[in-house]
Amino acid sequence: MARRERRIERLRRSQTDVSPEQLQAARESVGFELASIVGSHWHYRHRSRAGKLTIPYRRPMLPVYVRNALKAIDEVTKDDRN
Repeated sequence: MARRERRIERLRRSQTDVSPEQLQAARESVGFELASIVGSHWHYRHRSRAGKLTIPYRRPMLPVYVRNALKAIDEVTKDDRN
């Protein structure tokens, strides 16, 4: 299993103890790029996904933000799995 898949699986298993750096590494490993930072909110874009993904930078990350990021990661990697 590649590093990218291990990062994502680690997030799926433990959504309550996630640091902002872990979530950032998983997003960037699938091609999300930091578009802007407004206050504590980090906005990411992906070339194959419409809209932006907004995640507040906080410790620990709330599970709802981890789930939103995983859903966005699944959207952009669905072609890789087929």
